[in-house]
Amino acid sequence: MRDYVLRRLLLIPLTFFGITLVAFLMTRLVPGGPIERAMAEKIQAQQKMSGRVGLSANGPASPEELDNLKRQYGFDRPALEAYGIWLGILRGQNNWGITRLDSNGRGEVEVLSSNSPSTQKLIIQKNPQGELTLITKEPADLSQWKVEAAPLANDTDKNLRVVVFQSQFHGILQGNFGQSTESDKPVIDLILQKLPLSMWFGFWGMLIAYFVAVPLGISKAIRHGSLFDSLSSVVIFFGFAIPGFVLALSGLYLFCFHFTLLPHSGFNWNEPIRSTILPLACESAGAFAAMTMFMKNSLLDNLSADYMRTAKAKGVSSRRGLYVHALRNSIIPLAASFGQNLGFFLTGSFLIEYTFDIDGIGLLSYDALVHRDFPVFLGLLTISSIVLLIGNILSDLCVAAVDPRIRFQK
Repeated sequence: MRDYVLRRLLLIPLTFFGITLVAFLMTRLVPGGPIERAMAEKIQAQQKMSGRVGLSANGPASPEELDNLKRQYGFDRPALEAYGIWLGILRGQNNWGITRLDSNGRGEVEVLSSNSPSTQKLIIQKNPQGELTLITKEPADLSQWKVEAAPLANDTDKNLRVVVFQSQFHGILQGNFGQSTESDKPVIDLILQKLPLSMWFGFWGMLIAYFVAVPLGISKAIRHGSLFDSLSSVVIFFGFAIPGFVLALSGLYLFCFHFTLLPHSGFNWNEPIRSTILPLACESAGAFAAMTMFMKNSLLDNLSADYMRTAKAKGVSSRRGLYVHALRNSIIPLAASFGQNLGFFLTGSFLIEYTFDIDGIGLLSYDALVHRDFPVFLGLLTISSIVLLIGNILSDLCVAAVDPRIRFQK
């Protein structure tokens, strides 16, 4: 098992690389990205100002503004190079600043250093040989700083345009998920802010799914055809057939507005149980019903299998045959889907979160897609991919723990 787990762990980087590469390239091909959105907002703001104070709109962004936007959102590099910088395996331009040199070949730029939260003023000097050098009035380490010419096509300004930056690895592998193009906040801070609430619902969803649905499925299989089995099947099929958001709207009307028993929106950590009951029931209804019926049907198939008849003929009691032989084989398919269920319950459902105004991961991913917030989208995809890859390994280990026929040496 040790060698098998090591082999699977070594496959995670390659799979992760493939998933993130495809997703990153897709963000480059999707229209309406952050640059187009920023330009549209600029034109709308200018048109609004022209209507208020009689100024005329300047039209599309200037070449310099376009270059700054591309540099800010990482569109100034080829796609594969930009992916390497985003992933953190290539050096990128961090804490950059742009200025123009005067007629004496001198310019100043104020930049933010990654080593301290304060800004510092750097002076660019062009020597007679045409080389660009950096100096500072205050003692500072300039070894990480670089300066390069940043000319624009068809530039009408004759003064040289230069960019000053720190050449650093600052990608996903270094824990830097970038800045949100919508809120201009660090992506990792946004995810960590929403994660506790999603983990809360995910924990209770997994607990109900495996510790309530599985025993219920076993009880239904044992009492197959009884009144308990028929009545519970009606309720289960009712929950499976109705979409979660329809169930949420019905629950809101009945329990929140008609009887006012439960809060209708938001999540209050001071009363977590009341805030959890209705959203969790609506989010987990479909998975709960499916897992219950899956457990029942799988157990019924194993109870009617030839090896169970052979066990009974050899004198194995019904109780031992059920819980030792049939149940163990029936749990194998559920154990195989453990990793996928883990990812589902952690990411949540944006329809349920939107309906109940729950500020979780599902709603964050929905907002990121609607507003083309690619850094947030890629950050969420990165985390969900890692959870899914680790979940698949856990699924294999669960199957191995349940099924004695599996041998990792083969």
